[in-house]
Amino acid sequence: MTDPVADKLTVALTKVSASSLTSPFDAVVVGGGSAGITAARTLAEAGKRVALLEAGPLSLLTHVQSTDLRFDPNLVRGVQQALSYSPQLSGGGTFGSLIGCLGGRGLFWNGAAPRFDADDFDDWPFSIGEIDNHYEWAEAEFRVTTEYSAGRLSDLLMARLKSAGLDARLGPYAVDCHKTASGWLAGTVGNSLAPLLRSTAVTTSGLISISTRAFARKILLSGDTASGVEALDLATGAILRVNAHSVVLAAGAFESTRLALASGLPNPHNLAGRFISDHNFVRAYYPMNPADYLADTPEVSIIWIPADKTRDYQIEIHLPSDNLFLAREHGPWAPDRGPYYAAMVRSFAPIQPRAGNFVEALPGDAPGSYRVTISPDADDQALAARQMAALEQTRRALGADSAQVQNLPLGASHHEAGGLIMGRDPASSMTDSFGRFWAVKRLVVCDSASWPSVSPANPHLTIVAIARRQAIQLASEL
Repeated sequence: MTDPVADKLTVALTKVSASSLTSPFDAVVVGGGSAGITAARTLAEAGKRVALLEAGPLSLLTHVQSTDLRFDPNLVRGVQQALSYSPQLSGGGTFGSLIGCLGGRGLFWNGAAPRFDADDFDDWPFSIGEIDNHYEWAEAEFRVTTEYSAGRLSDLLMARLKSAGLDARLGPYAVDCHKTASGWLAGTVGNSLAPLLRSTAVTTSGLISISTRAFARKILLSGDTASGVEALDLATGAILRVNAHSVVLAAGAFESTRLALASGLPNPHNLAGRFISDHNFVRAYYPMNPADYLADTPEVSIIWIPADKTRDYQIEIHLPSDNLFLAREHGPWAPDRGPYYAAMVRSFAPIQPRAGNFVEALPGDAPGSYRVTISPDADDQALAARQMAALEQTRRALGADSAQVQNLPLGASHHEAGGLIMGRDPASSMTDSFGRFWAVKRLVVCDSASWPSVSPANPHLTIVAIARRQAIQLASEL
């Protein structure tokens, strides 16, 4: 039985391959998450013909919290787990739980969408001023706003936090707060797939050909220039060639790195796969005084305490707990000190990239065919201790009850970066400021694999903004 939605939105890899043999695509984009979709859409808007290869299936057409599946959290977790995979961690175990489907982890992400700070780009080969307009574009496309949680509860809690010396602000969040009226249907949670469908680049212009269940095995070269990819059709087992005038890596930091390593690309300074990073992730669920809530009217609060010169971590506060989108029509609202109405307080801080933290490719024809070697050093551990102390300070300022503070394992944040880092010098970086490989022409990284470091802030908005920037540059060169 065929899937009529998939038939309309995707193209079989066999057809994509056959088409490319007679008329190569302008670009083949590897990865159908936020970076890949943004890059593909940007190239198509410039009139370029694009093949988008995603190893996972077409599962959802929008963020899961934009559907009524959200009212059954166990079902949502089940869907997410069915789409997840976990690469190996050196020394045993696995590194996090990544998501393979069209739309990627962007269909399940939390929604927090802050920008990086200007200082976060100090060791990058470009400044924040070069992506300000791309941040604006991403915020508009993802409907980023602080209005969703503006109101009495946030005002109350921010006043407490500020009185304790904490720079509490309304958290920027990707949720459409336009009024539903006159043809505008609001309320959706931001994700890359929704604006792609709004753009009609797939359905009308025909400039983007999406193939799902298409696993990129190898980057193909013609001399020193990328000329396409070799891909495995996971549905049929066929290995096919997709020819293109350029190749874009956007499969997620470590998947993009795996593909580069598995392809045997020039690596004269032994930098490929190295200098990876992730976030220290500390979290607690603090019971709140039920009197802080309105007794009979649902409220939410999203508060952000950004990093600054004296605090090298950020803090996010969400109330009630993880239930920001679960208000039901005529549903129960009875605040108590239980877990549903707790304050979810979490902190992110960057693990510093080091040559001893790296990704290595493993044999295999499936996502996650790589091993991660990463461990916190003494400085990273000291930073985690400061984060845990900061959560306790935040708890006291909120007037919340004590609770266990979790220092989650690396990989739990889904904020990995590096492996194909960018820089100004080919001797110390794999790619330049536009994600272009120094040693291979027409091969571009559009995801966080190229990042030389990470900010304490949630990276999702920055992933989209930088993918937009790099794709615009590539389009100008094709």
